[in-house]
Amino acid sequence: INIPVSKCRTQLWNTLENKKNPFVKTIIEYNDCKTLDYNSTDIKVYYENFQPESAAAFLRLERNETLKEVPAYGYLLPWDTQNINDTIKIRKRVALNENKKEGIRIGLSSGHTDFGPVSNEKGQVEFKRLTNVFEKIKENGYKEKPNLPDGGIKGYFLIGESGDWCFIIKSGKHRAYSLAALGFAHIPVIVETNIGIIKRLSDLPYWPQVKNEIFSEQEANLLFNNILNIENQI
Repeated sequence: INIPVSKCRTQLWNTLENKKNPFVKTIIEYNDCKTLDYNSTDIKVYYENFQPESAAAFLRLERNETLKEVPAYGYLLPWDTQNINDTIKIRKRVALNENKKEGIRIGLSSGHTDFGPVSNEKGQVEFKRLTNVFEKIKENGYKEKPNLPDGGIKGYFLIGESGDWCFIIKSGKHRAYSLAALGFAHIPVIVETNIGIIKRLSDLPYWPQVKNEIFSEQEANLLFNNILNIENQI
């Protein structure tokens, strides 16, 4: 399915539009030879300016007492099935593996890919990942491999009560950044036919983390609509 860049969500709070996404802007500047090093990139500015102190701050739910005690990288969403501890374990493992692929043995303590603070070493890893993926796509074109676990851009849909929708990119973000930087108005995504591919606001009372009382129904509704309507926010 081809998804408009304005309907895609990365870091929850960014569309893929080139004037709004620091990762896309960084690739564009790199391609224009305006920046060749992490220290002069938009993502460094982004990491320096967006440093949520807790999961509550990252989700913009400052009054959520439970999530105030959770580090930002431990955030979870009302419709997620995993608990906080399992979410943190998974993110630690993913961060370690991502960094190892770039030849650097650092973990989540050096920073999360979606927000700051990040160490300079982690920032360099992210810049290298961005530019490497971009160069491959620029040279060879974008080739999906749907039969592989990491064979394309994947995620799920949020659908509001009035039919408004967006697509949350869960994997393949760097590919999506590259395609947006190359001028793609729509991003090709692989939609898996499983029960969790659509999160409907009408199902809110049954979402796992609402039932577990991590989120109140009011908080879950606010978060859902903030993500859904982010392109209309200042």
